[in-house]
Amino acid sequence: MKVLHLTSEYPPHKVGGLGTHVEELTRAQVKAGIEPIVVVCAFSGNQGYENVNGVHVFRFDADNIPAEDFPSWALQMNVLMQKEASHVLEEFRDVSLIHAHDWLVATAAVGLKHIFRIPLISTIHSLEEGRRGGIYEDRQELIHDIERKMVYESWRVIVCSNFMKQSVCSAFSTPWENVDVVVNGVDVSKYSSDSAHYSEVRGKFALPHEKIVFFVGRHVWEKGVDVLVGAVQSVLSEVPDAKFVITGEGYMTDKCKALVWQMGLGDKVLFTGYMDDRTLDALLHVSDVVVIPSRYEPFGIVALEGMASHTPVVVADTGGLSEIVQHGVNGLKVWSGHSESLAIGIKRVLVDDGLRDSIVNNAYGTVRDMYSWDNVAGMTKAVYERVVDEYNCADWKPNPGLMW
Repeated sequence: MKVLHLTSEYPPHKVGGLGTHVEELTRAQVKAGIEPIVVVCAFSGNQGYENVNGVHVFRFDADNIPAEDFPSWALQMNVLMQKEASHVLEEFRDVSLIHAHDWLVATAAVGLKHIFRIPLISTIHSLEEGRRGGIYEDRQELIHDIERKMVYESWRVIVCSNFMKQSVCSAFSTPWENVDVVVNGVDVSKYSSDSAHYSEVRGKFALPHEKIVFFVGRHVWEKGVDVLVGAVQSVLSEVPDAKFVITGEGYMTDKCKALVWQMGLGDKVLFTGYMDDRTLDALLHVSDVVVIPSRYEPFGIVALEGMASHTPVVVADTGGLSEIVQHGVNGLKVWSGHSESLAIGIKRVLVDDGLRDSIVNNAYGTVRDMYSWDNVAGMTKAVYERVVDEYNCADWKPNPGLMW
């Protein structure tokens, strides 16, 4: 079975977790007997074709799109994506499904569905109303409407958690039975110990006696980086050797930096900007706690990465995070949007070695047994097979005389 994936992110271009999801899913699909074809934006001159361990990757130039704002850029990007994908479909004429990932590729996906009469499956990784805590302006309304159109046009919709299933069905009046929950995964083999490298990396970010509190994510409202900054003083009052390492960037970065300096804690909070994957993996291992203080989190793949790295996680009790973490068993949950609650969770992990060891052992078992990419690929394949079977029994078929 050949499947065409449309995505705005795929390595080397990654902004959030979407690029990692598509990379790991398609890699596992090759092992599951699926032939994945990826069409994706390219930047910095990386356009062209590449076979990545059996995954066909077609990258088109998205660097030079003339646009005054992001919605205009996205619309023109979709025109280019549809054009590139049309050429791909002319080459791979037996593609069974189109699998679109999030709203940024929705316009191209819907167009290709109707031109080539190939069933469309969409994975909704998050919703605009969740990312901003509601719909407040025209730009958000536009994205919300594109999400609605994408869901409506999809044969089936895939989401990563029961929380997201409820969100999609509620936001768009989607029938409950049309939405499938397929969790995200983590490759535990990527998080094997490399002690010499880890020790070197740790020394770049903290003194030997300091305990690292690690945050990785975009510095935006939904990720709660400001909630973490608000917890710093409380943690340091009981654990003065704590060192906060905050990775990533976003529109809240400057505000959070200013708050840290106003509190006189610039030596205890390090903003690193974006970080390469090897350094990021090392910090996940050497940190004393990984914190995910999100206000909105459809899934929470960073939690899985921390758990796979044998590092305890403290997460906000919200969204998909609530489904991954069992409080006091494989992690700690705290109130979402509440800095003092977050501080209490961090302090518990930093001062209670017995709790830490118990959480770490249970968490690793959780990700190993429940969140492998092979399992994710198998669940996704089951959705594909259902759609193909239904399509073969339906009247909605291509007209050979109008194609190719």
